[in-house]
Amino acid sequence: MKIPMKKPRKDYYTAITWIALIGTLIFRIFLVRIMGDKGIAYFSASNEIYLAVAGSFAYGLSEAVSASVRHRVRRGQLKGAGKVLGNALCTGGGIGLILAFIVGLLGQGLAGKIFHVPLSGMAVRLMAPAMFFSVLTGVFKGYFQGNGSKLPAVHLELLHVIFLFSGGLTGAKILHGYGVKVSALLQNEDYAAAYGAMGASVGLLAASILSFFYVLILYFIFKRNMSKQTSREVQKGQDSSVRILYMLIVTGFVYGIYFLCFHILPLLDQYLLFTSGSDAYITQWGVYYGRGLVITGIVGGMVHMACLSPVKRIVAGMERGDQLLAKERLGILLHQCAIISIPAAVFLAVYSENMLDLLFKGNNRQAALWVQVFCLAIVFQIFASVFMEIFFYGRKLKFAAVIGAIALLLHVGIALLFLKTAKPGILAIVIAVVVFYGAAAVLGFLAVSRIYQYRQEWIRTFGVTLIAAAVSGVAALLLHKVLLSLLGSVLSLVIGILVGTAIYMVLLVVLRAFESGELEEMAGGRLFIMLADLLHFS
Repeated sequence: MKIPMKKPRKDYYTAITWIALIGTLIFRIFLVRIMGDKGIAYFSASNEIYLAVAGSFAYGLSEAVSASVRHRVRRGQLKGAGKVLGNALCTGGGIGLILAFIVGLLGQGLAGKIFHVPLSGMAVRLMAPAMFFSVLTGVFKGYFQGNGSKLPAVHLELLHVIFLFSGGLTGAKILHGYGVKVSALLQNEDYAAAYGAMGASVGLLAASILSFFYVLILYFIFKRNMSKQTSREVQKGQDSSVRILYMLIVTGFVYGIYFLCFHILPLLDQYLLFTSGSDAYITQWGVYYGRGLVITGIVGGMVHMACLSPVKRIVAGMERGDQLLAKERLGILLHQCAIISIPAAVFLAVYSENMLDLLFKGNNRQAALWVQVFCLAIVFQIFASVFMEIFFYGRKLKFAAVIGAIALLLHVGIALLFLKTAKPGILAIVIAVVVFYGAAAVLGFLAVSRIYQYRQEWIRTFGVTLIAAAVSGVAALLLHKVLLSLLGSVLSLVIGILVGTAIYMVLLVVLRAFESGELEEMAGGRLFIMLADLLHFS
């Protein structure tokens, strides 16, 4: 039974997701301005422990509960769905308490001995109760999704960002100000960064608690609305609690591993970097985490959401036996991903320093270099995400988990090799990230090709797109250099992107990058059809 409310349009979900993504990244921008690069480096330890560890358990249980509840709701077993929720809450509560106990007890040791930033210990320990609430929130989120309602999960994303934005920035501002006084008293500037990180972690803790109470209130409303139906239900063929628990653990484990493999990179990279023996890496990490990953996250996130919506429909077509149409649509989707991601990466590489200067004070030349190398990862990430989504909706998540694990091992190997030999610092980490997503994309493609007997067309999809993106990127760069002294950084950036995009689109049409009928299936295809008609290339 769905939560009784009017079903919104699909673009409503997309809009809320976009707002939540941009809001999270803006939060990081303001944090840098409040507490500096070193403060961000201290905060990243607590933030990434929370996201990687609690996130993997919360996601795993959420997806396991969603699948189990959906199965029972379709069979009319509403009491059975409630039984799943009860077992999941007990399991999630137990896991959350264990995580909270471990992080609360060992937080100082994690910060000092593992991440080599002992002053961030209190920020890490503040995440202990957040672990508990996050896992329980994931359980309720899965329960709502299993009952057919996406709205609570979408609203939860937005509310979490609002809570994080208000609480995190307020906490960081107040405690960083106090930390400045402590630093002056003790003649150690690191205390300002440490207290700022504590303040941001307080905001993250508050966001996790408030998010939990939001889903709890929704649950009681939902329970009251469906109480009459469950009272009339005759229980039959219900699974035992032991069987339900077994299915939750097994399914949740696979989903959790999948999530962890693709979300542990920042935490793992921080550990590898900080243990390589240089205190200078702490500030470098703050620049990379607070500036480089924010700018790439904005571009990558926007491209990601523009590309992945048709995946579910493609997988459904393959499962119905309509393989020809499904593979044709997959080819169109991959072409669309190339058309969007490659020029986005090129333009970001061209304007990286200019964009960083607009958002952050100080010298951003080094960060711009990291961003330029990272642009390769953005392209690979989009294609890897497509293939992982295919495994997800096609119920072949084991492939995704195995691919993620292999890519992670390659990532660690490359990072250690560079850090121990050439010692390029953050650049070693960035190269390793490119290798991770590159390996995930290649392995994902090979697996999809074998499972679904899919063959890729290469010249139009990648060759023509690369040529058009390279030419438009060079044109945008030259235009930027000409206009910078005349119009300033903001106007030269806007005009360069607009003109570069126009050149890119014209080149795609002139080079006949599209097959007949392809544009009707492609997002934004009408724009290219109008342009082709205008240029008499239809």
